[in-house]
Amino acid sequence: MAESNIGKNSTPVRRIAAPDGAREPLKANIFERMQIANTQLVPLFPYLGRGAMVPAGAMIQGGPGVDYGQFFHSNTVDEVVLVFGASGSFVPTGMVMIGARTHGVNSFLKNQTDPASFAVISITQRQADAGEQLEGYILRCTKCNDELIKVEADVTPPDVENSAADGPKVFETLPETARMAEIYNDGDRTCRKCGTVNPPFPLDRWGWTAYTQQSATAKAAWRELVNAKAGSSKADAAKPGAPASAHNHG
Repeated sequence: MAESNIGKNSTPVRRIAAPDGAREPLKANIFERMQIANTQLVPLFPYLGRGAMVPAGAMIQGGPGVDYGQFFHSNTVDEVVLVFGASGSFVPTGMVMIGARTHGVNSFLKNQTDPASFAVISITQRQADAGEQLEGYILRCTKCNDELIKVEADVTPPDVENSAADGPKVFETLPETARMAEIYNDGDRTCRKCGTVNPPFPLDRWGWTAYTQQSATAKAAWRELVNAKAGSSKADAAKPGAPASAHNHG
């Protein structure tokens, strides 16, 4: 940010640089986005590259038999939590907090089985400008808190935002967290320390698998459209009467 002084005793004026064109300024209503979201931690904007601010939305809802479980998340960049609206939650409406680099993640609800309990939250991180960006996903024993599984992932963002050329982006945190839960659920959930057989992680409750599958389908559909366009262009060029390439024979 540029800084200027107007007059000897004036307060310094800080100005945010104008957009450079790489990311078109956009706006989103988190309540509307969460109406149609298929996952917790859904990115609210399409920008996921280096230096991008990535606000992601989550909507937690209580109800009969509801259990979100708990996992632990480590991140090499900071995460800022803003509670847009909540009832029956440990995090009240309007609360802002910066999470620790390793932190627990659960529903935040005081009673998960209460249908009147809910929370709509944004979790924002700024993608690394340079170097690696790493995350870890951990599940612990429900009895003794010993570590049951830890999966680490390289989620380093792309250097350039280029959605038009690459198709829809994927927020890598989500498929990687789903991978951790799938490995855990498919394996031996017995705690090595205390012998407790732990319950499966409620993966469907979080929506990461749906996001991962729908992202793959969206990407495949985008490729089909690109291929169809390329095929149409070739067919048009091959039609009788199509302009021939110019040649200079000297």
